[in-house]
Amino acid sequence: MYGIFINAIKAYAIHNEGQQVWQQVCASAGLEDDFFINSEFYPDPLLENILKALVYYSGKTTADLYYHIGYWWALHSVPKLYLGKLEKGVPAYRQFLLDFPLFINRLSLIYEKLTLTQFRSVNVSEAAIDFFHTPYRLKEPRFSEGVLHGFAALFAVPDEAFSVQQLETEGASFHFRVVFL
Repeated sequence: MYGIFINAIKAYAIHNEGQQVWQQVCASAGLEDDFFINSEFYPDPLLENILKALVYYSGKTTADLYYHIGYWWALHSVPKLYLGKLEKGVPAYRQFLLDFPLFINRLSLIYEKLTLTQFRSVNVSEAAIDFFHTPYRLKEPRFSEGVLHGFAALFAVPDEAFSVQQLETEGASFHFRVVFL
């Protein structure tokens, strides 16, 4: 896993669980140093140890923790990396979901060694968008759901204006339908 994602998890943990919990996570995961270079690759067992410890010390279930990390990543990391205009409302959120695969492609140009998750939007209508997410490491549908809800919050879309329905899983991809109400 790349430092950019571990740094996002670290920021989530410190902001939402506290510095003391993060220090416990570091000790439990065997981290002597918690400085991660965004473009550097770190062994996957390191990420697994961080997540296991964070589940333990946060008291959340794995699914709930992954949801919150996905939400945090969408709301706090994407604005730092996204070059587009972040307008408010359902139309901007819809367009972002359609354009998000292009954003991921741009990230791969910035971080050349980065193995990115795959996103794809299909069956687009005024009423809904089917959104597929194939995560690289955080293979939990609640992570993907958190990302979609975090994007909505990023565009100031109220909960009453949309719903996220999880549909069948296709291979390694999670399939969601974002319905605009």
